[in-house]
Amino acid sequence: MTTNIGILVIGNEILDGLVLDTNSQWIINQLKALNFHVIQKTTVRDEIPVIGRALRRLISNGCNLIFTTGGLGPTHDDKTLLGVANAFDLPMGLNDQALEIVTRQYTDLHQRGVIGSAEMTEPRRKMAILPKGANPLDNRVGGAPGVVLDIEGAQIICLPGVPGELMWIFDNQVLQLLKSKVEGAFAEDVIYLPLRDESTLAPIIDDVMRDIPGVYIKSMVKPYGESGIRLWISAGGQSQEEVEEKVNRVANLLVKRCEDQLIND
Repeated sequence: MTTNIGILVIGNEILDGLVLDTNSQWIINQLKALNFHVIQKTTVRDEIPVIGRALRRLISNGCNLIFTTGGLGPTHDDKTLLGVANAFDLPMGLNDQALEIVTRQYTDLHQRGVIGSAEMTEPRRKMAILPKGANPLDNRVGGAPGVVLDIEGAQIICLPGVPGELMWIFDNQVLQLLKSKVEGAFAEDVIYLPLRDESTLAPIIDDVMRDIPGVYIKSMVKPYGESGIRLWISAGGQSQEEVEEKVNRVANLLVKRCEDQLIND
């Protein structure tokens, strides 16, 4: 079955012009690297029935994979999951796995001195209350888990609005979900380069992508405490042999140019 993707951007701050929506552009670029294309994108306010209607509309327009961004946090106006429940007439309930993620994150933030207390307050507990049938996606950058729900032949993936959190969840959780949906030939590799300054890598990536077209290279968000830089290399096409050869050639070329950079430094 063809994967038709929709993106639902949620947030008054977007429609009021206070915040620029860069999340959907970033998601679209990641999807292009997997040979996926978005057929519709819409933006709505933080209102439960409005979110619910927008999700139903995306499904009725043929979207069977829908990303939502924003509205997963602890405040009163974070209503995305209530909107999802509204769309499918689902009850909300505390999810034990989600609560473990939230508890772990606030404990870690407290131990690192980022916040004053690790107490599981009601606003923090709110982030672990999910629509029935939904499952959490781990978040090791912030407090709110992502959420995935399979329902009515569609998959709904809810991501936080904070870019760093959204990117980490996508790179470390969502990619695994998407790989089973990839159409045509696809190959990928993740390599590690012992560079500390990402700015020195940017021109190398640009040169390699120009020399070997049809391959996508991106640096991945670092887990806390990790040194060096991880690069995700991917290519899509019709021939499995061709895309695997491209990915391997790019990986070897990046390693070689990185070694040359370190020698010259």
